[in-house]
Amino acid sequence: METSRSIIATSALPYANGVIHLGHLVEYLQTDYWVRFQKMRGHECLYICADDTHGTPIMIRARKEGITPEQLIARSQEEHLKDFKEFQIQFDEYSSTNSEQNKALSEKIFLKMEGEGNIEPRTIEQNYCEHDKMFLPDRFVIGTCPNCGAEDQYGDSCDNCSATYSPTDMKSSRCAVCGNPPIKKGSEHLFFKLENFRSFLSEWVPKHTQSEVSNKLQEWLDQELRDWDISRDAPYFGFEIPGHPGKYFYVWVDAPVGYMSTTQKWCARNDRDFDSFWNGDNTEIYHFIGKDIVYFHALFWPAMLKNAGYKTPSQIFVHGFLTVNGEKMSKSKGTFISARTYLDHLDPTYLRYYYACKIRGIEDLDLN
Repeated sequence: METSRSIIATSALPYANGVIHLGHLVEYLQTDYWVRFQKMRGHECLYICADDTHGTPIMIRARKEGITPEQLIARSQEEHLKDFKEFQIQFDEYSSTNSEQNKALSEKIFLKMEGEGNIEPRTIEQNYCEHDKMFLPDRFVIGTCPNCGAEDQYGDSCDNCSATYSPTDMKSSRCAVCGNPPIKKGSEHLFFKLENFRSFLSEWVPKHTQSEVSNKLQEWLDQELRDWDISRDAPYFGFEIPGHPGKYFYVWVDAPVGYMSTTQKWCARNDRDFDSFWNGDNTEIYHFIGKDIVYFHALFWPAMLKNAGYKTPSQIFVHGFLTVNGEKMSKSKGTFISARTYLDHLDPTYLRYYYACKIRGIEDLDLN
């Protein structure tokens, strides 16, 4: 008879600035199937998730609606959980990254990074909007791609030619909020020295990701890893970095920590010690994610955990995208389908069955 195992399974955290759509559901349903299977085998298997609540988009949208960011994320979480429940997705614990537990853990992990000498302050030049009095993150700059000349592209990558670049390299750039051209302005940021973990990651990645994913990551690991900017300037909805007034954790720092803080919340409800449970010899940790966020989960996240002395994931399961009639979902083409639109017209069991039959590793899944 198989020995009972303790398993933590997570899905990537849905962003509080948008609705759940059919593409998201590929992941949540895949994780739900897997967790149900493990429970049927008699294992203790927790399905852990939370709303990802921080960042400039949340702040801007709340401002436009005339409500607080806290009101926006509370409403969003209620809508998300309603959709998940109707699709029969069963979480053991669902929380929010805007919690005291997540703040405390994020600060603890950062102070460990700083204490180990893996944080370096550096002044960088960024786009700054004088009208809105704020530095502009990548997605808040729109302009012409410096590589192919395509117009109306975002400040981090081009949808036309797939080039990646710095937003300060764009041509004819403008603020996505007010439309005014930004100026260049210097600001001190905090960088996590990822290169210090390259030998650890080179050994860790092949053992904990699918071969296709490992091969892709190896392209980055074969060269020096770039330092990771983990700070953002005020105004910003998020956690202020201890010891650095006016600087806030970039959303991708405290978002994955949400896996830990949500597990911590479950432990508190079930009279379990979080540190010994997460770091326990018998505890296994599995992340289900899309292929667009592999870099964060398979490089930054294990490096953060390693630095802080926490157990790293046992395995990262990466899935492909959902396409509709062979193409990316598109609002303009009418193929962007929200979970709520589906639920208004069809039985969720149909989609659960279809996805269960069709999900194949990192291959895209087509709804046609």
